[in-house]
Amino acid sequence: MKSDKQFQVTSYKLQVADDEQPREENCLSIMGRRVKSVLLSLIQGAVVVLLIGACTPTTTTEATFTPPAVQAKILVTVALSPTPNAEQQQALAAANPPTATSIVVPTATATPYIGVFLGEVETVADGGAVIAPALLGAATSSVSVTLVSGPVCPAQADAMFGTRWSENVDVSTALGCPIESGASHTGTLQLFERGVMYFIPTGEIWAIAPAISRVWYAPNAPPVQPGDIVVPEGMMAPSLGFGAVWRGLPGVQDSLGFARTAEEGSKLVTQKFQNGILLSDGGSGQVFVLLADGRAFGPY
Repeated sequence: MKSDKQFQVTSYKLQVADDEQPREENCLSIMGRRVKSVLLSLIQGAVVVLLIGACTPTTTTEATFTPPAVQAKILVTVALSPTPNAEQQQALAAANPPTATSIVVPTATATPYIGVFLGEVETVADGGAVIAPALLGAATSSVSVTLVSGPVCPAQADAMFGTRWSENVDVSTALGCPIESGASHTGTLQLFERGVMYFIPTGEIWAIAPAISRVWYAPNAPPVQPGDIVVPEGMMAPSLGFGAVWRGLPGVQDSLGFARTAEEGSKLVTQKFQNGILLSDGGSGQVFVLLADGRAFGPY
């Protein structure tokens, strides 16, 4: 009896074991299917996402540049009149201010001044005459000298004229600035009782009376005035161009008196200024300032 019961129990256990094995297999199968389903869902989702990403158009955002605000400029064309009136001239002058230009004032080389000539009139080696102070009424001593500089000019007087004449500010200011360069001439002079007359080849004649600071100027000799003149002993009456000026221009004969010498050649230098002329006698080294208003200064 015991052996039968044990067999039956054993058989029961085997049957139970056999019954339980298919159940475990069924559970694994169910779980495998679930895992497969989940994996399949994930794969399908990933594929859908990739497909959506691939089909979605890429949108590129371009940066926009806003240019800085520029103020518009209005160009105006101005027509200039060939004959502007006073108002237009003032507007042009204001629109085009003059450029300051530095003026270079050269320093003139000082020329030794020969201020005193003694004795009678004589002729020097170069043919020029020496003017004695006595014949000029001692005019040099009556010329006041003021050590003040004159006007500043873009051009200066020729160094041949020296500097003594420019030391008087009234004289240099009255003469103004040079308008031409110095010019050399082979001219003619004649000494008188109270003055001197000069001639240059252009036909110009100056009659100078230093004692009264007066000059007479003739661009050309005037017609000769007829008439007899009584000439004192030892004197002479001028002739040709000098004679025409001496007789024809009022005041010359009375101011200069009679001639003391004959006409003589002389090396002369002239330079024109705004209001007159500088005249240098090469024989005597003397310089005259002759103004257009009839005033004369010198000799220096």
